[in-house]
Amino acid sequence: MTTFLALYRGDSVSASKLLALTADPQLVQYFAARLLEQPCHDQDADPVLGELERGRQRALQLVKSGTE
Repeated sequence: MTTFLALYRGDSVSASKLLALTADPQLVQYFAARLLEQPCHDQDADPVLGELERGRQRALQLVKSGTE
């Protein structure tokens, strides 16, 4: 499975343009580690959003560890 990082910029999601794309494992792992350092959103507010956040955290942990 390929893990990659894409950087977009625009006034909205639909108007965004791709600026950069990389599959460099070190860069992708570094970025995943940085995302994991950020505080989690309030997971108790909505059970569905909480489950999505837990899934996001698990996926980032896999990318950070380099194993899939």
